[in-house]
Amino acid sequence: MVNLRMTKAIFSVLFLSILSICLLSERPANVAYAQASNDLKIIESKATGTDPKKIVFQIILDSQSSIKNIELNYIVESPETNVGGTQNIDAQGKSGYQGFTTELSTNDSSRYIPIGVTLTYSWTIESDTGTLFTTKKQTYVFLDGRFDWKKKESNNVDVFYYGDDQRGVTGIGAAKDALESITRLLQVEVPYKVKIVIWDTEKNGEAAQRSRGSTFDAAVSTLGTRVATDLVHIYETRGSYADTTRHEIAHIVTHVAGDGSIGKIPAWLDEGTAVYAQKTTTGREIALKQAVRQNALFRPKTEGVGAPNTIETVDAFYGQSHAMVVFIISTWGEQNFSELFRVIKAGSTPDGAFQAVYGIDLDDFYNQYRNHEGLEPIEFQNVEIQTAPKTSATQPPYTIATGTKITSDSKTSKENSSVSGSSPSIDSENSVNRNATWRALTVALITIVLAVIFGFVSFRLVKQ
Repeated sequence: MVNLRMTKAIFSVLFLSILSICLLSERPANVAYAQASNDLKIIESKATGTDPKKIVFQIILDSQSSIKNIELNYIVESPETNVGGTQNIDAQGKSGYQGFTTELSTNDSSRYIPIGVTLTYSWTIESDTGTLFTTKKQTYVFLDGRFDWKKKESNNVDVFYYGDDQRGVTGIGAAKDALESITRLLQVEVPYKVKIVIWDTEKNGEAAQRSRGSTFDAAVSTLGTRVATDLVHIYETRGSYADTTRHEIAHIVTHVAGDGSIGKIPAWLDEGTAVYAQKTTTGREIALKQAVRQNALFRPKTEGVGAPNTIETVDAFYGQSHAMVVFIISTWGEQNFSELFRVIKAGSTPDGAFQAVYGIDLDDFYNQYRNHEGLEPIEFQNVEIQTAPKTSATQPPYTIATGTKITSDSKTSKENSSVSGSSPSIDSENSVNRNATWRALTVALITIVLAVIFGFVSFRLVKQ
């Protein structure tokens, strides 16, 4: 009986001691204590995007050795080609508890990293003794920190939006609709998940757009654009933004179907197919009729010369591009239309692809289309086939360039998390972590006191 009481007493002492340690040594979940070397501890590492034109990276560390240099390594993930870079912070030989910040510009004359992309980043820290320490990789979804974002997702679509939940429902529905119809039309599959970022007004989305020149930006309202291989932006939801979503998602599919390492689909074919994905095309049809009346249609073989930069010319371009796509499909069928994309992707010029698939060149096709619109054919002189610039709202892929504004400081203001609310400021973390040592001492002292108390209790139990 005495042995049993002794066992129970010892077990009670151990259980309560362990419980008290766990309760008293609990630490905030958002502070990264796990990463450490012999003389270096990473307190916190995070990225925030309160400004849509930059990402702020922050690291807080506690080092016994003086820090010589801190390097941020980042990669912008893409289904096709990841791009990345580095940022260096001169730590100026500091040691102890300290925080550093570096800003990555995301939208300027040399760099465009669109909102909605995912970045992977880590830090490499060099001490004055030459020791290098690299942190674990972290993932960050870059969103416009001015708004409180929500997310809806399906198997092949992620939609980021804020405000009315109907935006997310409409966005994901329109995206799935376009993916289904255009992949069936072009007989391809998109091998990766597509992402959509939806603002409520074009004004609110302006900061996320890449400028195409003051003349174009002032003249043309941009409702949406494909900004990366797998990512589209929708800037306006007061109109038929479901059709804007279908249009931009179609660009993702046409890219998969027709853009290869050499061959690129021409802008008119790309935009015409994207308009084909829409449910309504009234505005473009009106502009096309006006162009037909004025005999002002563009020639597909030299499309892009004198790119449209007014509302009227842009709508006419889209309207004619759509009408030509409808004419191609109705005349030669969907099977040949998807074959046209495959031939271009394999490396053929658009003119050569028309000859291979339809047995006519682009000028012959254009004259057939003119006849369809009630216009006389044109006798063309031979011209050198040109690779035309894109005239659509679709943006070029993001690019990374070297150089950025770099700052380092032990204190920063409070930053908002881009996905799920606000993060603690460095100042508040300073207060929390300065108390860590005191908490540890307190835990040790309480554990000793408990051990003494329960040791006395167990002694009394044994004596009984």
